[in-house]
Formats: sequence, C-alpha cells, structure tokens
Amino acid sequence: MDVTSRWWATAGSGLVFVVLGVTAERPIFLLAAAGVGAWLVGVAAVTSRAFARLDDRLTVECDAATADTFVDTGVSVTLAVRRPPSTAAVPLSVRADVPVGTETSVGADHGTGNRTVVLEPDELEAETAFDVSFPIAGRFAFPAPVVVASDPLGLYRVRFARGTAPAVTARPRSLDIHVGRGGEPVRNAYGEHRSDQPGPGVTTREIRQYVPGDSVRRIDWKATARLADIYIRETEGETDRRTALIVDHRDRMAVGSPGETMLDYAREVGIGIVRTAADRTDPIGVDTVGRDGVTNAVRSRTTTRTYARAETLLYGLTPTADSDDSGSRTRSATRARELADRLDGDDGTFARVLDAYVSEPTQYAARIREDPLVGSVRRVRNRFETGGLIVIVTSDDEPTKLREAVKTAIGGGGRVIVFLTPRCLFEPTGPTDLDAAYDRYLEFERFRRDLDTHPRVTALEIAPETRLDSVLAHRRETPTAVR
Repeated sequence: MDVTSRWWATAGSGLVFVVLGVTAERPIFLLAAAGVGAWLVGVAAVTSRAFARLDDRLTVECDAATADTFVDTGVSVTLAVRRPPSTAAVPLSVRADVPVGTETSVGADHGTGNRTVVLEPDELEAETAFDVSFPIAGRFAFPAPVVVASDPLGLYRVRFARGTAPAVTARPRSLDIHVGRGGEPVRNAYGEHRSDQPGPGVTTREIRQYVPGDSVRRIDWKATARLADIYIRETEGETDRRTALIVDHRDRMAVGSPGETMLDYAREVGIGIVRTAADRTDPIGVDTVGRDGVTNAVRSRTTTRTYARAETLLYGLTPTADSDDSGSRTRSATRARELADRLDGDDGTFARVLDAYVSEPTQYAARIREDPLVGSVRRVRNRFETGGLIVIVTSDDEPTKLREAVKTAIGGGGRVIVFLTPRCLFEPTGPTDLDAAYDRYLEFERFRRDLDTHPRVTALEIAPETRLDSVLAHRRETPTAVR
C-alpha cells in the first residue's frame, strides 16, 4: 500500500501544526497535529482491510476471441471486471497490457474503448474491448491485467496484478505449399510408427487361442463363435518415436519472393512436424543450423512447453549471414574477436559503439568446423543411442554434403526424412525460362530419387504448388516428363 500526494499534503499540514505549537508554545496546535496523525492512521487501517477484501474477491477476466490467428489480422480482446457489493466503496481501475511487438486499435463498436476499465464507488462491474494485431508470426502471451485501487479520500493506493491472461499464436498466411515426390503430393509425410511387439492399439496384429491370464475384453467373439474355441485378438503395439528436427536457415534459404522464400516453406513444414509430434505425444528436439553451426537447440521432451518453445523458435528463424570467402571471413572473425576481448569491461561511449560492430550478430549454441549441416547431424546422431528419426529440412544447393549428412543420419539404425527445397522453383523466372527451370527440376528429381532409394531414407520435395504445376504443365507432353 502506497501513499499519495494528498496524503503528503495532509501530513504536511500536521507538521505545520507541530511547528506552530512549538514556536508559539500553544499546546492546542500539538493536539491538532496529533489528531491529524491519528486520523491518517485510522484511515490507513480501514483502507488496508478494504484492500484485503478487494484483493480476495475481485474478479478480472481478460479473454481473446481466438487463440489462433494470422499475421496482421486483428483479434478482439475483452477485459471484464466484477466485484461484490462489500467492496463497492473502493474506486479502482484495471488496465490490460499487451505483449511487446503488437499493435492495438479500437473498433467502432467499442466506444471509447481503451484498455482500461474504471469502477467508481458503488459500480460493481464494467468491461471494455479492443483489437490487437500481430505484425509478426509467433506466440504472444499477454501480461496479467494490472489493478490500481485507492481509498475514497485518495490518501492511499495499491497496485497488483490479477486475472486471466490469454495467449495468442499468430501464424503466417497459408502458403501455397506442395510436399511430395516428383510433383505428386504426399499426405502423411511424418509417417506411421509402430512397435515390433504386440500391445495396446487399434490395428489387429493376429488372433490366438486364449490362455489363462488374458483379459476377457480382448476376446474376439466372432472368431470364438466361428472356430468353436476361445480366441484372443492381438493388436499392433504403438510406441512413442523420438524425433530430432534439423532446420537449415543459412543464407541460401533466403531465395524466393518476400514471404515465400525457401526458409518460409521450410518453417511451415518444420512447424507441421512439431505439431504432429505434439498430437502424438512424441518426444521431439529441434536444432537450427546457421553459417557456423547450431544456432539454437531445443532438447527432446514431451512437455507442452517443449512443443511451444520449438514452434516459437521456428517462427523466429531468419537467414544467417553468409560469405563466399571463408578465409577472409575467418581472418575478419578472428580480428573482431580480438577487438571484442579488448573492449570487454570498457563502459565508455566509444567502446559501446564499436562493440556493436565487432560483436557476433548471431549467437551459436555450438560452432562446427566441418560443414554445418553435416556436423549438426553428427551432433544429433551422437545423442541418439540407436534408432530414432532424424528429419532434415534444407535446400538442394550442395548435393555432395547433403549425401554425407544423410549417410551420417542413418548410422545406428535410425530413419531419416529429408525435405528439400528445389532452388529452381523459388528463383524468379519468366515464361521463356520455363524450359530451363524444367531441366533443372529434372536434375533435382534425379537427386531426390537417388536419396530415396535407401530403405531407411525418405526424400521429399517442398515447393510452391502453383509454381511446380506451371513448370510441369509446360512440358507435360514431353516423353521425359516427371509425372
């Protein structure tokens, strides 16, 4: 509980009475000062009890119209406040704050519609509504509304957070995405995963004769009636599959129109895999690959927080800076680190400005000397004892290194799914370039098929569906057509 400026003014008048009483030697002024002090203490005691009742009985609800929306689409948020009559003497206001990076606006049907609800004495409930839009994709958690209450005389004030706080996930506009093989879509890219052992499930594995100890609920009554003996239905056991998702966000993934780059399509596929794993309660970890190694890592878990962190990480991915001159880059990076070390601990203005230029713009969870993708796959494979599924989302820029990454991933008996973005389907081309784009797509398709021949490797393409259809339609009648 805090005091207000009015309290200080009142206390100041009491101090004036004390000064007058001492200087004029008039005890009446000292009695007046004592009266002011006693009155302030009495009001504080009454107000403290009133604030305690308010804190216990106030109801604040802040709700969003939906938990999922698209970027730049407004979501209506309603702030409602209710209190019982026993706390009606306390004036209060409740303000709903919004997450950083969002924009607010007031609809025509919301009146004055700011983000604050004010309850005057004797008012028991009120509400307001406002619209929030999300310029970028991601998960936005709203802070809890803040309550500010004061006593009727305006001497004391209290501030506390109270009520529900919604969370909204803003998703990018749906992309015209195709996932498949040779232009043909694949619906269940993540794949089924069954155990080699019988167990609880829905798919029938076999029927066998009843033995003592079998559950009566597993009796196959049709088979029992047909075979004149008691038979048990064994079902296909289901198992959680440990998955590691590796997403490439190096500079090469920036190819494409704004909002429709290879990284945008890779992000969409990655998020889809995370959501599928969450639906099946599969443990999943995520590693993102930058120019020099692993930029971010989410450890494999089955918690709701893990799935949310993985989605948020993928939403925030941007292409890392790249360089063609690795030797020059190494020398520059070494020199920059030396300067950064020399500036460490210097709080001067010059040092702060220079530090912004020599510090590393991308923070890496692990730096890798070899090819970043190959090293990241090896790092993940070393965490897996045996088996497991590694999902790689990258481009077709370096086939040789990608083969090495896939070879590393299938070590230890694991499975691999590779999602490839064909550069030829993302680069801007005109109608006269469709022949060249088709030839490059055929070359990509041969590479994809070669990867797909291994029994534990599934290689799929990610591409803009409209663009792919136009390239294939242009050469549909040729004998070398993919379809």
